[in-house]
Amino acid sequence: MYSIASLFETDVNGPWQQLAGICNASGFSSEAVPHFSWQTAENYRLPEVREKLTQLALEFTPFQITTSGLGVFANDHRILFIIIVKTRLLLEMHERLWRELTPYAEGCKQHYSPQNWIPHISLNLEKLSDDQFNCSFTELSQHPLQFDITVKRLGLLYMLSEASGIDSIYRLGRQ
Repeated sequence: MYSIASLFETDVNGPWQQLAGICNASGFSSEAVPHFSWQTAENYRLPEVREKLTQLALEFTPFQITTSGLGVFANDHRILFIIIVKTRLLLEMHERLWRELTPYAEGCKQHYSPQNWIPHISLNLEKLSDDQFNCSFTELSQHPLQFDITVKRLGLLYMLSEASGIDSIYRLGRQ
């Protein structure tokens, strides 16, 4: 599986480190790539997607997101996430990315489509035990989880059976 995502800077004093400090004590890995996803698919025609992401990254400029607390996707994994506040800019970027990249995708996950998308930062990708979930939810709900984060990069992430990581990174704006 692959994701088109926005990657966060991980400077030592940034909000991601604050969050990693909270979550690390609650059963989460601080080694996960801090991001939020715009689109996820089983597969992409990678050369075309890389070229399109290069073009789009030059057209987009860095922007700010604001988070507003804790949420839970109540599926069988019970995913904890940080809510990202929707803005007109965020929705327009999402619609543009979806429109431009979908032709190169196979098996797009429809919960990321513009009509279904809930912008969020997942905190656990693996299923947590009941104890881990309860402890994490209790710990995280004691913090406001309100951050202003500047987004400067898009990334193509991969999650394959043998490995996961970042395929490529695209800086926003003309550098």
